[in-house]
Amino acid sequence: MTHHNPPRNAAGGKPAPGIPVQDVPNLRTRRRLETQAEIHRAAVELIEAQGAKATTVEQIAARAGVSSRTFFRHFAVKEQAVLPGQRRLRQAIDALEFDGAGPDAALRAVEEMAATVIAAEPQEDLEANQRVRRILLREPDIRGLATAQEQELVMRLRDRLLRRGGAGMDLMTARLIAETAMLLWRSCWDHWAELADAGESLEPVQLYRQYREGLRRLLG
Repeated sequence: MTHHNPPRNAAGGKPAPGIPVQDVPNLRTRRRLETQAEIHRAAVELIEAQGAKATTVEQIAARAGVSSRTFFRHFAVKEQAVLPGQRRLRQAIDALEFDGAGPDAALRAVEEMAATVIAAEPQEDLEANQRVRRILLREPDIRGLATAQEQELVMRLRDRLLRRGGAGMDLMTARLIAETAMLLWRSCWDHWAELADAGESLEPVQLYRQYREGLRRLLG
């Protein structure tokens, strides 16, 4: 899901708590993000309609109103252009802090971080997420890139936990927490997309909390 602005609360006021707010981007940065968003939308529309194999970089660039050279400034391959950047989750991981010692405090902090990010997801990004997940079901190459993207986030979160966890946080514990967090994240969004396709309405954050509680019950 591509993100352009700091997430705001339901009333449209201050940014949602728990998500870092970056400085207002300068004009050059805004234009770069807008171009990435246009390319992403074009890639989703074309691959959704005709499949990845039949879609070319030239077609995506033309629909986005840019040159092929500009496309490659932002994405390495056409399949990558379909995937959301998970920018908000990356920012939240990089800003993660937690009080208390031990793995349990770290895991709960990560869970709350994820819930906050999910709750702040704009409606337009929810709809885009649903479309992308349909594409992932039928495009194995794009699904492979999505898996690699998730693994990079696991490593990013693992490293953050190691830096902030103190003496009680070892590599195995940090990796387990990070892998568990990404499992919950992916399971929540996949289930939410299935429910949405079936015409069922459920807030993603509500579903995430159900998954979180289900995991706790399994672990005792």
